[in-house]
Amino acid sequence: MIISRIIPVKSAVYKTISKRAEKLDGFVQWKPYHWFAVWVLMSSGTSAQQGILNRYSYWSMSQAGIGLTTLLIVTLIIALLLKKELFSFSNIDLRPAHLFSHFIFAFVLFLTGWGWINGDYFTAMKSFLPYVLAYGSVLLMYRLNVDEIPEKGYQPGKVYIAFCLLLALASSALGVIFDDPVISAASMVYVPFLVVAIVFPEHKRHIQRIRIYPIFIYAMFVSVRVPWLLIPLAILFFSLRTYNYFRYNIVYPTFSVDHD
Repeated sequence: MIISRIIPVKSAVYKTISKRAEKLDGFVQWKPYHWFAVWVLMSSGTSAQQGILNRYSYWSMSQAGIGLTTLLIVTLIIALLLKKELFSFSNIDLRPAHLFSHFIFAFVLFLTGWGWINGDYFTAMKSFLPYVLAYGSVLLMYRLNVDEIPEKGYQPGKVYIAFCLLLALASSALGVIFDDPVISAASMVYVPFLVVAIVFPEHKRHIQRIRIYPIFIYAMFVSVRVPWLLIPLAILFFSLRTYNYFRYNIVYPTFSVDHD
């Protein structure tokens, strides 16, 4: 981090800011680390709808006002649910009822981005299919607790990861069939990370990359159509990194893994 060079840990300024950073601990209780997934799911609906209306719609700021306003309202609602632990992205349960709740959650966010006033819900549902498959392929990898994974070898093993790979491939294929280059390309870029975890010798860093990079990948591809998404993403990302640096002297969120 650049700020770590400007304000090193042993400096008096760092110690002063570090004490003030403690006041932000309450903000973290609203689970801001999970907001990235919420924002990508919602903006995916906006991106998909713009693709339906205009196949060649890219880098459009026309929906920035309503998009960011809706994003703020949705974030407040979801943050409340996360804080009260009425919903969670961790401790993923494979029971059908739990997975169905995630399906409904993702669809509501997608439909919110799509636009409730648009009555073509059949088209919205069809467009949602490749996105929910991609969501599932990423979500299921968060069932694996990185802290409990040994350096070499991981459970439940490569068959579990292969299932996530099939979901990602199906997502990309449906994206091609539905003429949605955003989700088809994003899922295909995610696929190699799963392939590496299956083909190469089992190692903890493969799982770390599978958990770190997909949200970034999908966010960047969705931002090609809705670039206003980059604004809250950048603000939250660098704010959390700065908070963690001054609060705990760590760089997080990060794109690096333990062995990079």
